[in-house]
Amino acid sequence: MIIDDIVRHYRAHGYALAAGLLQADEVARLRAVTDAVSAAAAGQSEETPVFDFETDTEGRSTIQRIKKPHRVDPFYDAMARHPRILQVLEALIGPHIRLSHSKINMKAARGGTALEWHQDWAFAPHTHMGTCVVSVMIDEARPENGAMQVLAGSHEGALLEHHDEDGYFIGAIAPGDPGADLSKAVSLTGPAGTIAFHHPLTIHGSGVNLSGDPRRILFLEYAAADAYPLFYAVDWTDYQSRMVQGDGASHVRIEPNRVKLPFPSRAGSSIYKIQAGLKARHFAVAG
Repeated sequence: MIIDDIVRHYRAHGYALAAGLLQADEVARLRAVTDAVSAAAAGQSEETPVFDFETDTEGRSTIQRIKKPHRVDPFYDAMARHPRILQVLEALIGPHIRLSHSKINMKAARGGTALEWHQDWAFAPHTHMGTCVVSVMIDEARPENGAMQVLAGSHEGALLEHHDEDGYFIGAIAPGDPGADLSKAVSLTGPAGTIAFHHPLTIHGSGVNLSGDPRRILFLEYAAADAYPLFYAVDWTDYQSRMVQGDGASHVRIEPNRVKLPFPSRAGSSIYKIQAGLKARHFAVAG
């Protein structure tokens, strides 16, 4: 798929899938590095600076998330700076690009926590909406193993409510919210190495893994350099170190958008912990 096609689909639908941006050897290396990093968690079950864990349906501890992988292994940092990914991002958010965050979400076979429908803008508001999330499929993604789903066209709608009746941030859209048209759900499927791009207002989520195969995705979250984050205090040295292309000057662009901060929260900043307290869900619970 050529860049113009990716951008056209993204603008129209709030997401785009791209095959062939990575070479076969890069995909193989991505899988091998992830296997090696995961092996370092053997025997562990308590949260560490690198790993979050969950318990599968057979009572075994499995990795739920690798946190900030761009700091864990140089290969992930190189992936965040991949020229073909940046080429797409430049067409979407401009030439000056900062990596906001990275993570690897992992759904173990026959389990893996569902992530309820949500919008990233609810978690990560900036001074303007020049942000984009890139999802790199480490394994083949299928509906059966919990492929991410998006609601096509939802990026053209409003920021929906992600707080409960007591005013606490719960990180999910309530079932039945009229702003979430589930009939427009599209599964983002493809072989390992497939890459998806989605808009910060695109509603998305994923179900449990019903298959015997893992589903691992490297998420790379980007912002235009002049989109200043409104949800965390900036350490300037670290902030500048995450520039992946262009100039990280200190000027900021401000545009009118609806912003509701992801506070107060009962469970920190992890979406898994925040959504663990939900009273109502769209997706089934593993088990």
